[in-house]
Amino acid sequence: MASSRTANVFFSLRVPVELVDALVDLQGTCSDRVEPQQRDHIHITLGFMHDADAGRLADAAAMLSGRTWPTPAIALTGEVRHGSWKLSKDPAYRHDEDVIQRQEQVRLGVEHTPELAEIQTEITRGLGIEEDGFWPHVTLGLARQDFPTAEAKGMTLPSIKEPAPSVDLQQEMSVTDFRVLVRRELA
Repeated sequence: MASSRTANVFFSLRVPVELVDALVDLQGTCSDRVEPQQRDHIHITLGFMHDADAGRLADAAAMLSGRTWPTPAIALTGEVRHGSWKLSKDPAYRHDEDVIQRQEQVRLGVEHTPELAEIQTEITRGLGIEEDGFWPHVTLGLARQDFPTAEAKGMTLPSIKEPAPSVDLQQEMSVTDFRVLVRRELA
């Protein structure tokens, strides 16, 4: 009998070490309001595959490892947003632009360079996982409590610009925990 096991997986760019260090420092300044994203899990999501079976996982792994990818420089744009794909499934949840709600992700915008766009487009079109409104971002962490959006937008963000070291296929273990399935180093 064939297994019907599936996994939620996503493609991501690993964030350069210097920027990760700066983000960890930033997390320390707001740890009373934001539960930090684990250092090893800081990434830029490029595309998400829900309930991928073994065949889809094999296609995704082959696509990622089967070609040479450009190397995007990663820099924050200064834009801060918040929200939650998980909470949005709850009919009682209402997004509020002025309040970051408990368990929402605090997201920092990333410059959408031609290299980043090329990687994201090739992966999502190639696997049929295109999403409307793609917004490249790094998740700083999950809100511990409700707090005004203005507080997050007032943070002093790092201005580092460095190349992404790899593009990865990761499995979602939980909202904040992931496992790398395939890593393709970038030149």
